[in-house]
Amino acid sequence: MKHSLRAFGLIVLMIMAPLAGCFGQAEESEMQNTDALKIDFLPAGEAEMRAGEWHIFTLEGEGTRLVVPQDVLLFVNDSIVPLGVVQVQNSDLLTGKIITTPYVNATSLTVVHEDGTASKIDITVGAGTPIVNGQEWFDKMEFILSVCADSTECGGYINRWMGSPNPAFERAASFFHGHFEGLGYETHIMRVTDHLNPTQPESLNIIAWKDGRSDTCVQGMGAHMDIAPPASPPAGGTYEGAYDNTAGTVAMMLYAKAFVDVEFECDTFLALWSSEEEGLRGSNAFANNDCDYCLPQDKELRFYINMDMMGISWPAVKDTGEPFPYHAWSGPDTDPEVDELAITEVMDHVHRNVLKAPMDLRIDGTYGAGCDQHWDEHDNLVMDVHEDTFGRSDHVTFRDLGAQTIFHLGAYDDDYSAYHSPSDTLDNMISSVGGQDELEKSIQFVMWAAMLEFMIADQTPEIRNLQ
Repeated sequence: MKHSLRAFGLIVLMIMAPLAGCFGQAEESEMQNTDALKIDFLPAGEAEMRAGEWHIFTLEGEGTRLVVPQDVLLFVNDSIVPLGVVQVQNSDLLTGKIITTPYVNATSLTVVHEDGTASKIDITVGAGTPIVNGQEWFDKMEFILSVCADSTECGGYINRWMGSPNPAFERAASFFHGHFEGLGYETHIMRVTDHLNPTQPESLNIIAWKDGRSDTCVQGMGAHMDIAPPASPPAGGTYEGAYDNTAGTVAMMLYAKAFVDVEFECDTFLALWSSEEEGLRGSNAFANNDCDYCLPQDKELRFYINMDMMGISWPAVKDTGEPFPYHAWSGPDTDPEVDELAITEVMDHVHRNVLKAPMDLRIDGTYGAGCDQHWDEHDNLVMDVHEDTFGRSDHVTFRDLGAQTIFHLGAYDDDYSAYHSPSDTLDNMISSVGGQDELEKSIQFVMWAAMLEFMIADQTPEIRNLQ
């Protein structure tokens, strides 16, 4: 991803160039804290931030600038500022939100004043409850997959095989619909019978819409909520489908909650698909039918991010001590020798610079499966993050329409033997990674990666439809 890093580096350098003299002056004298920046209405030097939580900042003084590290994120008008530099313009006060990633325990912010002097402010960062977090994911997974007599204690939303009729699927779909609708999204149950045989799967999707600032473009994020039916290859089907794909389904529920506080440039859909296991029929029905809440045909489709089989991945380790593989693939990739897509730069930047993942970590050996065109180059690479043609999930539906896509995936095939198996349970996920805490850490990392990719891609004009 050298091209990706160079692109982001050049942009940062262009923004920082006017500040170079300012910092040069500041280095000649000790930087002092300033009251120009307040966090939660306290002078920044007195404030304590909580990792992964929203905080309010105010910046005072015409021309004053705030520069933050890459793992500290600024939001103005409820949209992310991708490069972490803001300036007070046309007023004496700028207000916004600031949040760290969950992996920050201390940081320094820099205020550059109009006269060219600069102040470095050291910030204490305590433990927080991140806006998307592994514990909440686990609690919701446990509720959805547990079966008990008291429906207030457990949902028992299992056996979600797509077909007509399947009361278990219908009941689960109604529950998921209520979650998005309860958060204020314009939410629809989309049902399409695409054949005349009622014993075969139809499409029943949950589509939640959030209006963007522009009505000329659209983008989305999704996961399939159906699970592999009995007798499905390679291991006979499942009834919980914890990893494939209750994990991604719950991630989408948490994103919907977090995105209530975020504004997007384009109209945005958050979707739970059906019939992925039967050939992407749910996402295809949404993308290629004409209905009030289907994919608009008169708007530019910019990008789509897919969540499928997550949580059994780095930083979790196998019982051998080796880390599980972590996959994030952007596409379409028409030339394997060149990184062509703007969304690839965003994906690489998020993992390498913002979340500071060990991008060059390798195991002593090789992983058990490889379905991408670069496999011979990195069959022992833990952080498998690159541009690729890999398919087999709902991102292909949108990639075929010209959208730039990212597909997040954890271990599969030989690296997680419960794939499409009755053993694909939450208990087995916990056992595979060595405990609930390890599972929560693994899912939290990938959820933050995809969430940041989405918010930054939304504010990256270079990400456009390729057709």
